[in-house]
Amino acid sequence: MDVHNDEHLELISGYLDNELNGPQRERVDQLLATSPAFRREFDAFKSITVGTDRLFHAAQPPDAEWDTFLDGVYNRMERKTGWLIFCLGALALALYGGVLFYREPWGSALVKLLISLPVAGLAILFYSVLRQRLHALKSDRYEREVHR
Repeated sequence: MDVHNDEHLELISGYLDNELNGPQRERVDQLLATSPAFRREFDAFKSITVGTDRLFHAAQPPDAEWDTFLDGVYNRMERKTGWLIFCLGALALALYGGVLFYREPWGSALVKLLISLPVAGLAILFYSVLRQRLHALKSDRYEREVHR
């Protein structure tokens, strides 16, 4: 008997997937009892099926853990979106204020320069810290292991 024919392979696959009707299941049981070659082929397919089931069917976490995970995702998304909107608004406001500061004739150029210097210093410090943080974020090997 040729074990590798399409009918037998379909029977084995259907049997292992619980897709066969009564007479088809009886036919597989009969072949298992009478044909050692069919039995070997069946056992090989069964071991593959069991192995892949173990590999691909991980235990589902409890609902409470899913809720906690989703809350964390939503919180991170909301906070990042909020910070992005805040930073864009602050930048637009600062640019508008800078334009008005230099265009309005309320003070001399020296007074405007003296007021601008500390602001420029703070901007440089902020940029330096931001650049350092972004660089550390890219290269932090332990960022994923430590939960903050």
